Amino acid sequence: MEDHRVLVRHSLIGCLAMLLGLAPTIARAQQLQPLEEFLGHARMHNVDAREARATALQRAHEASEAFARLLPTATVQADAIGNEYLGAVDIPVGVPGSPGATTRHVVITPTDQRDATLTLALPLLDLSGWRNLSAARATHDAQEDRVAATDLTVQATIASTYYQLVGAAAVGRAARRTLAAAEDNVAFLATRVRAGLAADLDLKRGIAEVDRDRQAIEDADYTIVTLRRSLATTSGLDPSGDPLEGVPSLPADDLHDEAPLDQWMGVVDGLPSVRAAQRDDDAALRTAAATRATAVPTVSLQLTERATNAIGFGYSPSWSLSLVGAWTLDLSTRASARALAAAAEAAAVRTDRARDAAADALFDAWQQVRTQIAKARAARSSLDASRAALGVAREEFTSGRATSLDVIQAERDAFTAEVTEIQAEADLASARVALRLAAGRAPEAP
Repeated sequence: MEDHRVLVRHSLIGCLAMLLGLAPTIARAQQLQPLEEFLGHARMHNVDAREARATALQRAHEASEAFARLLPTATVQADAIGNEYLGAVDIPVGVPGSPGATTRHVVITPTDQRDATLTLALPLLDLSGWRNLSAARATHDAQEDRVAATDLTVQATIASTYYQLVGAAAVGRAARRTLAAAEDNVAFLATRVRAGLAADLDLKRGIAEVDRDRQAIEDADYTIVTLRRSLATTSGLDPSGDPLEGVPSLPADDLHDEAPLDQWMGVVDGLPSVRAAQRDDDAALRTAAATRATAVPTVSLQLTERATNAIGFGYSPSWSLSLVGAWTLDLSTRASARALAAAAEAAAVRTDRARDAAADALFDAWQQVRTQIAKARAARSSLDASRAALGVAREEFTSGRATSLDVIQAERDAFTAEVTEIQAEADLASARVALRLAAGRAPEAP
């Protein structure tokens, strides 16, 4: 019996140890995923990224198609023809009347004619085709750069949403702490009112503050729910963890300045969006050149093998080798080439616009970080001052030197300062990531 108890005790201890070992795993599973997980998942599941990759695949196939037009082609043709009349002739062979004289029956058009033809064609000179291939490859390269540009845009959107969610969760936790303090204050005021030490107006003000804090919680919860939905839609990954407690707090930023602006601006020409516009311009120029090249003659080599039962005076099967030159004169070609040249000029303007837009975005991102650093520094100072003022107000209220309205106002100021500080920290973290993405870099954890 004692052995049985010992065995049961050891089993319970083992189960408890196993549960304790699993506890960190369970806790991690209930936490919001890190930003890197959302970014990695979005590369394969975000609809904009998927569309950009699908378009790049389409452009790759179009380039392959343009190249295939320059390769040898094989054409096989089989005909079954029913003719109403038989076309045939008997041709004498040898000297008529001599011992070896005979006739040859030649069928020119049989009633059941059967033909089979194999044609091999090899382009030798096709300037327009080669230039079309060059344009198609430039278009594909432009789309590949556009895939990278789309990925940066998606990452910036996800990072902004992620830090907004982290900030909203922090605001929700702060609102609940403020509500708890306000409810304690109402309970304290109710006791004083019953004892005749406080007026009913003080209690009503305290109740109004509780209702205001509950409204702040509802606002924060609404923001959290919508941001979680937006993050799931953009990244394709559902956020895990408790909407409030499962969201980590932002690490404290040391408020360091970024590298000088000139060092960031030097990468503009290498950004994917600018490279894509440049290659679009190049593709437009090559397309215009291909159109002009249609006025140049084409040369091809053709080998034909034919088998038929309508041999006539020939042989079956038989082959022929020909060198074919073709020259097409189309009056619309010149107008089309001019239109495409104008399109190339428009593409060059779009390249300048893309370069300016990328430079402006990088400039704005750098300035945003600078501004957010100042805001975060001011918000921290304001929060420290508001918390100190709240402590003083509570002490003076306890000693009778301040009213409940002073405490309520101090608590409201402290909550507002905390919300401002949380938003400033989240905006700063988001701005630092946005700066790196605007420069084409991978985001760094704050």
